[in-house]
Parts: sequence; C-alpha cells; structure tokens
Amino acid sequence: MNLGSVLSAMPGAAPVTGLASAWRWSPNPMFTFTAALSTDGRHNLQVNVRGRYDEALVAALLAHARAHDDTFVGKGRPLVAVGGFHHDGTEFDTVGAATAEVHGYHANDNPDLSAVTYAVFPAYASEISGRENEEEAWGRFRKMLQPNKLDRAEVPFVKMRYDNTRTRSMSKGDARGFAPLDTLVRELELLDGAPGSFVEWENRHGTVWRVHSTGDTLELTHDTTREPVLPGQLHTVARTSVQ
Repeated sequence: MNLGSVLSAMPGAAPVTGLASAWRWSPNPMFTFTAALSTDGRHNLQVNVRGRYDEALVAALLAHARAHDDTFVGKGRPLVAVGGFHHDGTEFDTVGAATAEVHGYHANDNPDLSAVTYAVFPAYASEISGRENEEEAWGRFRKMLQPNKLDRAEVPFVKMRYDNTRTRSMSKGDARGFAPLDTLVRELELLDGAPGSFVEWENRHGTVWRVHSTGDTLELTHDTTREPVLPGQLHTVARTSVQ
C-alpha cells in the first residue's frame, strides 16, 4: 500500500500548511481528520477532531509525534504518552498515541489502513502511564479522555477502590478500577465520621495512597509512612497525588 497516495486521495483532502506529507479532510461538518506519514513512511499518524478545529495545534501535535515516533511505532504498547509537548495558547504538555486495537480508525472501510494507523491526540502528563493493557487503554481512550476534543479538560490517571460504612457505597472486587478524579475527591470527603471505611487509589506511576477512617481520626498511608490527616487536607492530597 502506498500510504501517501491513500491519504492524499481521501475525499476533499488538502495538504496541511507547514507540515510535509500531511493531509486534512472533513467527512462531515462535525469532524476534521488530519493525517501525517510517520518517519519511516509506513505508518499513519492521525488526529481526529470533533468540533472546533485548530490547524496550527493539530500540526504541532503531529510534528511532535513524528519527531518521537520511534518511542511508540511498533513497540506494542496500546497507549503511550510522548512528553515534552508545548504549543502557545494551550495547556497540553503531552501527545498521546494509541494503536489500532484501541482507536478503531478506518476499521470498517479500510482495515489495512487501520492496522498501520496510530491515533494521535492532545494530552496531559498526568493521564497516561504507558503500562495500560489493551482493555484499560480502550476504556481510557474511548470513555474518559475525549481525545477528539482540542479544548478538553485534564483527566488524571486514577485507579481506586473504596468502602464506606456510612453511605453503604463501595467498589466491586479487590482490584482498583479507573475513576474520575472528582469521584476520588468525593469519596475521600465522605470518610469523616465513617469508622471502618477506606479509600485506596493509584496514580500513573503506580504509587498507592490509602486513607482509613477510625471514626475519631483519618489515617493516610503512603509508601511506608502512616500519619493522621485532617478532612480539609484530603482535597489537596488527592489532586497533588495524581500529577
């Protein structure tokens, strides 16, 4: 397959200003797709945008991904964070890259193209560990990160489990599962006055925190240390821990 010919032949495709071997097209007024050849010319790096489109930002994302594509192309990791990104006017500091098994781009109309396509999207360092398995990567990419929005909010990597004796709310099973940061903050706030309750969570580095309620006090365990913590401190602890 001549990848350049395939991409440049997309309906309405036009070259991207300032980025070689890259094309932009819109299948409908809601979506804009932009694709660029990888360094080896055998893979497609593609940004899909829903809603507001910013060609300068998209071109910067693709240029950064291409400059570092040796860190993810052919490496077998379903979801990768390429750090060191900067573009004026945005707070994104990372470029995300997902494999075909995760993104599904072109899967129905051109499976061969899909197989060599990496979804590229704007991201934050707090969001991706690089250790996600295929199922976890699929869930993060499709359900939590909103990778096709250029103005989306940060969605930090949080895996948690909890049990609250007062609200009777708890997570299922013994494994920590992905959750929004707001859920972590809410469950931490509900620990006060709920003896025997706990919240345990993990960040992208695999570091684990746990807050346990004795009824009289809250105890924070982190690494090998255990110390009392005030209810009013938990919001800051949670948000700081996932950066």
